[in-house]
Amino acid sequence: MRKTKNVFLWGALVGFALLSAPAAAKVYVAEPLLVQQPPYAGMTFYVYRPYGMPKGWYMTFDGYPVFKNKDGVWVYGAYHGPNLVPTHYVVGSVIPSMAGLTPYATPAQISSFTVWQPPVRSLPEEPYTAVRQPQIKHQSRAADLPIYPTYTPEWLFDRHFMAVGKWKGSVDRLGVLHRLGTPVAWKGNSPNVLYVWTGEMWYSIMAREGQRPAGVLKENLYFLTRRTKRNGFVWYEADVPLLAQQAAVWGYYWMGEVMPR
Repeated sequence: MRKTKNVFLWGALVGFALLSAPAAAKVYVAEPLLVQQPPYAGMTFYVYRPYGMPKGWYMTFDGYPVFKNKDGVWVYGAYHGPNLVPTHYVVGSVIPSMAGLTPYATPAQISSFTVWQPPVRSLPEEPYTAVRQPQIKHQSRAADLPIYPTYTPEWLFDRHFMAVGKWKGSVDRLGVLHRLGTPVAWKGNSPNVLYVWTGEMWYSIMAREGQRPAGVLKENLYFLTRRTKRNGFVWYEADVPLLAQQAAVWGYYWMGEVMPR
């Protein structure tokens, strides 16, 4: 009886708010929808649809537009002019504000937005060895303005590493293995093979039928740890956003940190 009364009161309050608010301020009230994120076993989050949002688009509770693509994966959206387009940032893989994404806005606000585009990185014609350790900003004595040296990771100029960008037949997702900090690539929710960067080459690991990536990585974690340490491979925190950008350039979904479990 109490539950029925509460529901009635809630409906009356919502109805009163809609009738009393100005027409321009009306919002389409919809019950939040709990959705699942297939790439991350057990991950769920709430979305809802404000009034006037394009068909197929939803908004997270922190205000960012999201879209469920043809693979059933929820990805963040970005503005290209007045239009929302899906990105390759999987929901749960990045902090959207740090990835340069913009919260959902009204048509009047969109006109002031800058078109979002992932940065395009190209390889130099001549071989180049970059300084791997991220540099600290320095202060300009002349102009008294901060100077930020550009950090360029070594793997960006490694043809063996960059070859994964051409494996679109067997790769559509890219992430970094939790704690070990080594890039991982695969295709689909139940891949046939996973590719793990060990510092010198992409090591392929076959998966059993129906096995999820997290399970494959857990079974091979000890071997991968030994292999990367033997090769002297080190992955820096500054490498993560650069690899996320590179994944977008290749057209791969960025999965962020991958937990072996």
